[in-house]
Amino acid sequence: MNSTAKRILASSNRANGRVLCRSRLNNVHRCNLLQQQRSLASSVGLSVPEGFKDTVKKTILDHALREDSRLWQSTGDDPLDDLDLEFETTRYWPSLPPGVETIDPIAISSKEIVKLVESIRDDMLNTEHPVLQKAATYFFQSAADGGKKVRPMLVLLLSRALSDHIATAHQPVTSSSLLPPALEWQRPELPDLNRRLAEVTEIFHTASLLHDDVLDDADQRRNLPALHTQFGAKIAVLAGDFLLAKACVTLAKMGDLRTVQAMSTVLEHLVLGEVMQIRGPKADGQKSRLRVYLKKNFYKTASLMALSCKSVGFLGEYPDELIDVAYRFGKHAGMAFQLVDDALDYEGTAQHLGKPSMADLRSGLATAPVLFAAQEHTELIPMIDRKFKGNGDVERAIEIVFRSDGIERTKELAILHAERAMDALLELNPSPSRDALIQLAYRVVARTR
Repeated sequence: MNSTAKRILASSNRANGRVLCRSRLNNVHRCNLLQQQRSLASSVGLSVPEGFKDTVKKTILDHALREDSRLWQSTGDDPLDDLDLEFETTRYWPSLPPGVETIDPIAISSKEIVKLVESIRDDMLNTEHPVLQKAATYFFQSAADGGKKVRPMLVLLLSRALSDHIATAHQPVTSSSLLPPALEWQRPELPDLNRRLAEVTEIFHTASLLHDDVLDDADQRRNLPALHTQFGAKIAVLAGDFLLAKACVTLAKMGDLRTVQAMSTVLEHLVLGEVMQIRGPKADGQKSRLRVYLKKNFYKTASLMALSCKSVGFLGEYPDELIDVAYRFGKHAGMAFQLVDDALDYEGTAQHLGKPSMADLRSGLATAPVLFAAQEHTELIPMIDRKFKGNGDVERAIEIVFRSDGIERTKELAILHAERAMDALLELNPSPSRDALIQLAYRVVARTR
């Protein structure tokens, strides 16, 4: 199938996916969708391969998301299971949806990010104890330090995008109805609650990293020595606790119960995810192992993005359908981000990653590339079970992963999630902030660090 056919069919699949997210189609509707896809390809002179109907039928049925308002509680009803475990390999790179402006999300939010870092460092984390002050602000010395600031960037841009959607909901969208991208951040500042939420989101993330590095005995983080190597494990743990305490005080002062509940759930999920990581993806069957791993990814990474984005909707008192858009965008962006991280652990360099490459595997963690490879090379299974502690396990596992399609399938799954994130945003009216977020979702899977 040529590249044009792939793009057309991929676009049609994404459109169908949006419909399936909103309703459970019956069999007649599914057959109609299949026929529409075949007609679409034929109308532009593309041949439809034999067996395509069955392939697309499987794709539609398997990609149907069960969007559950419960936040992955103990019912076992995982809203990502069908998408993650039974996806057709895409074999194509995502493209920006038609009509979306190419707007740099970093450039459009850079001034707000600088203010955010300064506010965290100088106001939120201010304390009379010099050692605790230095440890707590270790990753907040400047906007250029301490990572990419993706999470607060999501909150800030989404706040604008939802506001712009409401502002243009009952009037035609023209070139003069929105500020040009260059002037987007020159209008009045975001409401204080949104900026505070962005700060809380980044503090939650940073605190989790301080704790993770102690648990994993990591030496490096964000191209800097891990905090515990400079201050000791006890101070590092206490610094993380201090960050969480300050963030919780800020949340309480915001006065929105739903936001407090959502962000408190993030803390619960971070702990659950860490426990799942320590125990490893032990389960019966390779799909069960992958399911456990993906749920762990949601708890450790995607939950913070999903629920902070959802909280933007709460604070803005937006309709439920917009809150759902925000949640779906954050969830899928978070899942894509972590999957790419797992692939980069094999492909990236220590300088680009900000931590040693192969760090997860060497610490005994079986991530997506290994789990996908194990479906093809079952000799990996006992290595996974013993957390690669056997003589030569790490070297052998690396060799097998690079001989398999594990890394490629990990990237393909990340692309699928990134597209779901972009699809959610397409339900909003066009604006510079919305398009910057779509560009950010695209960059998540294109990044090399």
